[in-house]
Formats: sequence, C-alpha cells, structure tokens
Amino acid sequence: MAQGLIEVERKFVTGPETEGRLQELGGTLEHRVTFRDIYYDTPELNLMRTDYWLRQRENSGWELKIPGMAGVSGPHNVYLELTAEPEIVAQLYKVLGVLAQESAPSKLIVYLQRFRPQDYQCLLEVYGSREKPEGTNDADSGLG
Repeated sequence: MAQGLIEVERKFVTGPETEGRLQELGGTLEHRVTFRDIYYDTPELNLMRTDYWLRQRENSGWELKIPGMAGVSGPHNVYLELTAEPEIVAQLYKVLGVLAQESAPSKLIVYLQRFRPQDYQCLLEVYGSREKPEGTNDADSGLG
C-alpha cells in the first residue's frame, strides 16, 4: 500500500458556553470550512457492517475509510483513509467479494441493454453461437 498522510483527529464535546469562553481567553475564529460528504453502501449495508466508509467529498474526490487495525472486529478509532481510486476499488472488491479480474460491460452494451433492448437481443442472437460481442460478460447472457 502506498504511503499516505496520517491524519490525527481529536473530537471534543462542547456546550453552548464554549464559544464565549474561547473568546474570553482571546480566541478568534480564523476561518470556517464547510463541506458535504455523500456516503455510499449496498442496500444490505455490507460496507457499514464491515466498518468500511465510502464517501465522495465535495470538491475533493473519493475516500474510503477502512479499519486500521487488521484482525480486530467491531467499531474502530484507528482508520486508514484511502484516496487513490485504484486502492479504493481493490479494497471494495475484497470486502464485497467481487473478483478484480471481472470486466464491466462497455458503455455501448449498457446503453443497448437499457434503452435499446431489441437491438441488444439481436446482437446476442448474432453472436450467440460464436464469440460474444466485445464488452459483454457472462451476466449478459441472462438478459433479454
């Protein structure tokens, strides 16, 4: 795994008087940062149940937080945060049980399946007894 940044995060429980007390001590708000994260999971919550957290951070890209202590079950407070898409995909294949060598259908095949099913069926009939059309996989044979 590639070397990355180490993020140290400390969380504090604050009350309604915290901001005022900080100002009394000379504290000032230097800047405010806001962002939006969109989290993704399967309908069965496979990622969350294995303590994996896949998110797309606004203006920043994809991130996958995975437990940093291998072999320890349950919620963690030490996570590795992956931001390189190939590493994220490799980890997702592992946790979701998908083989990395499976190929996804081409954009054209997906388009035909969704919006031109009759044309897609004709394509399958033409290539049915020969080699499959480029961009199809075994799952394609059950469609139609």
